[in-house]
Amino acid sequence: MKINCIFLALALLLASLACRFSASGSPSEAATPTSDKSTLPPAPTNPTTSSTPTASPPPAAFTPRTVMVGDPAVNYANVEFTADGQYMVWFELIDRRGNGIVWHCGVDPQTGDLIPADGKGFRAFESDIYGRANPGLDADGAYYIGADRAGNLFLVRPTSPTSGEIRSLPTPPNALRRAIYPTVLPGQAGGFVFWIRDETTHGASNPKNEWVELQYIALENPAEVYIIERQTRPRGLGFAPLDSGFARWMKGKPALTYGFAAEDGTVQVRMLDLSLPNPLPQAVTNDPGDKIDPYGWFWNGQEFLIPGINAEARLHVYIRASGESHFNLAETIVPPASGLSQPALVQSAEPILFGGQAYVAYQINQAGRNFWDVTFGKPGEIWLATLLQSPAQQWLLTDSLTAKAEPEPFVGATQVWVFYNVAEGRSVLDAVWHLYRAETPLR
Repeated sequence: MKINCIFLALALLLASLACRFSASGSPSEAATPTSDKSTLPPAPTNPTTSSTPTASPPPAAFTPRTVMVGDPAVNYANVEFTADGQYMVWFELIDRRGNGIVWHCGVDPQTGDLIPADGKGFRAFESDIYGRANPGLDADGAYYIGADRAGNLFLVRPTSPTSGEIRSLPTPPNALRRAIYPTVLPGQAGGFVFWIRDETTHGASNPKNEWVELQYIALENPAEVYIIERQTRPRGLGFAPLDSGFARWMKGKPALTYGFAAEDGTVQVRMLDLSLPNPLPQAVTNDPGDKIDPYGWFWNGQEFLIPGINAEARLHVYIRASGESHFNLAETIVPPASGLSQPALVQSAEPILFGGQAYVAYQINQAGRNFWDVTFGKPGEIWLATLLQSPAQQWLLTDSLTAKAEPEPFVGATQVWVFYNVAEGRSVLDAVWHLYRAETPLR
């Protein structure tokens, strides 16, 4: 019984690692790279099957080239790039209880190499897998925010690859916070930070929690905590809608999107737009299909929303123009010519802007018994696709079928790379989370 409890706790903990379901960073031109990552796994219920509802063009000619970066003995978890394209923020997992260290380092925009090579540039603070940091951006530049093991919040501004300024926020500490994300608002003073607060113990699907709550602070007054919504968590190992339709800030706008349970039982998306005078959460999608891990992006005066649909290998690209109440489907992306027999569960659809054109990087894995099995135990692929271009194109970026997670685009001076994790070891519990870098045809 003790072994089973330990296994469950570790599975719940590792789930927070899985999705690049962190989102912080902003797609931008080559001089201002894209960055965005989420934190917690989007959690579909049972990705045992997958469908390919629309035909996709064959992948354009491209030979995948990948390389391991960093120290092969180090666990590189929750890798994120700051929206100014200068730094990598990451969490070093040091034990099986989820404890570790928040670091930042530099990234060479010409080569994609880490500065220093092992990524251990500035040791910010000790944390755990739930309080690990995510990057934001404001008029003063890049920063990142996370929590220590007691739930105290810290804001860190990098000053070089090996230095930074740490500020303790006066927000009341709470050790039950997880998925801590700040806004990406270039040119604007201040910003906002959201997190998910668990009821009694950590874990997006921990059966000890009957509810989870979405909360936020304004950085101009971080001592006051605002509650957005409390959601009931399904029985068993299920996820609340705000975890499966994972909460994220829209890049470039102080608007927060998150999943909610619609009357027809699907997971749809609500938005809280803090740029409005009297902001209230509003439903912004209503078409068929569960919205999984949606990424929001404000670009060219329009709002984009890019979720996976159900547990399939399918992305929907939605657009909402000014004055419209709901997002409208503009494009469907399905991976062509996959080496997986049953590709499933699109995750981490990160938008990229390069050369004035938009792209998206995403992850798929072989279908399996459930979310945990698919995300941690099955072969996977990382793809790059055009966004709203004609003709549409896609490229497979990875050259093996090992299990993969957390694709993170980095826009360098003249080209784009996508970083990702591979858990290598006898099992997920014993694995070392290696960091890889894939080349792309964007150069």
